[in-house]
Amino acid sequence: MTRGLVLLAAALALAWAAEAGAESRGQKAQKSPAVHELPLHIYLAKGEPNACGEGCSEWIAVEGRFDAGSAGRAQAFLRRHAARKLPVYFHSPGGSGPDAIAIGRQLRQLGITVGVAATVPRGCASARDTAAACAAAKRSPQPVLAEWRPDASCSSACVWALLGGKVRHVPPAARLGIHSGKMTLTRRWSDGRVQQVSPKEAAHKTRAAKAVANARRYIRDMGIDTALMDEALKVPHEDIRYLSRGEIAGFGIDRRAFAESPWFFTEFSSGARYVSKWIVEARGPERIDYRVSVVMFRCSSAHHAAIQYLRGLASDEVGRPAVATFAIGKHKARFTLRGDGTKQDAIDGGTQFSSAARMRRSMKLRRPSLMGPSASLKPAYSLTPSNSVSSSSRPMGSPTRSNNCGKNAFRSLSRRRGLLP
Repeated sequence: MTRGLVLLAAALALAWAAEAGAESRGQKAQKSPAVHELPLHIYLAKGEPNACGEGCSEWIAVEGRFDAGSAGRAQAFLRRHAARKLPVYFHSPGGSGPDAIAIGRQLRQLGITVGVAATVPRGCASARDTAAACAAAKRSPQPVLAEWRPDASCSSACVWALLGGKVRHVPPAARLGIHSGKMTLTRRWSDGRVQQVSPKEAAHKTRAAKAVANARRYIRDMGIDTALMDEALKVPHEDIRYLSRGEIAGFGIDRRAFAESPWFFTEFSSGARYVSKWIVEARGPERIDYRVSVVMFRCSSAHHAAIQYLRGLASDEVGRPAVATFAIGKHKARFTLRGDGTKQDAIDGGTQFSSAARMRRSMKLRRPSLMGPSASLKPAYSLTPSNSVSSSSRPMGSPTRSNNCGKNAFRSLSRRRGLLP
């Protein structure tokens, strides 16, 4: 059984890394999914109670590429709905830096909360759906019923727009990508010829330097460390680098000491399905080690479930064994973490992770006392270092229920905040 658990942990970790890696490689070769190549689109969305956070069920979705002229469209939309102070959530690969900065400045002027999340309207297969029916749903002048998903990305110029939020929320499962900008200048001659200005020419260098200075001034005005600009300039435009949670906090983008995602459903291209919850918390001796942890719940058969726990190790946790306990009512699962971590850059770059997995044969879903229609799951979590008598606990999620461990149950659970700790 021990060998089986190790294989399960490895399989889940590899599946996640392969999927995330494929997305990263796709951005290098193809830049972004097809939906991201569309011009910037903005619409109102409405989900279930607390869909986008505590007390939040409506939001403004912004997705696609920041095209030339997108600032005007976005600013007009934001002015029309400014009185409601709805949060704005981006899911974009970037685009025009000047347009993104203009949008960011208006967001700051309006005092709006801004974050990163994907929006999937009812009738759309996924956040990448470009079908006509999905596009039509997003054109509705009324709020569209939609799912709010924390596994989104905001890269390049999108990051500049994000900085404009008075309050910024970057969910633990979201990613921020940076790289250097690319400027294209053209010269028009009197005879109608159009010639591209070489980056080696003085005119191009002057304009590029001015664009960098404008972006740096904007970053400083937003209260963000301008070292963010220095890091972006180190990355070739053809590549992308995702910020770690430590960098997201260190630059001042999102410094929340604790944040968790709702439970959400994911299906890999391999066919593997699971629900997961992502957590970021400031740990370490001085509470400045921002680390991501992931709990993944997957059906291994019709009546059995597998749980995997990936914990980002703080500086004082590396090499220290610990025991994590997850409770569902009276049923508990204990995980032994050795502290000898491995890197999982697909989850959080540069962080050492320790992982453990358990197969719960006792979680037979036919037992009404555990997961029947009237059962209520009350999650609890604690982590106790094996060489310490102290322990800490934090409730992570609200109760939920299910009597099926198949795909439909996963989709139902993904819309709730609790199942496991």
